[in-house]
Amino acid sequence: MAKKNRCILERFPEKTLALTLLMAEDPEFLSVCEDYDPCIEALRYRAQSDEPEAATRINEYNTLVRELETESGRRNDQRAAEEHT
Repeated sequence: MAKKNRCILERFPEKTLALTLLMAEDPEFLSVCEDYDPCIEALRYRAQSDEPEAATRINEYNTLVRELETESGRRNDQRAAEEHT
């Protein structure tokens, strides 16, 4: 498992092979996956923070994480559909 993309692969363990192949084939998808890990790490950091702006940042990172998950799922589904045509 690529350390750099650990979080996205841990999030979707049932899709590890498909995600890994898609990362190797699609530079844009790889970029989406590479953005996911820092977001998760920042979200974890903020969740433990007592800083006044922590709640705002947590909401922002949660939104970004959902968007990245949606995008990675969309691209994975698109790849799967292309394989069956």
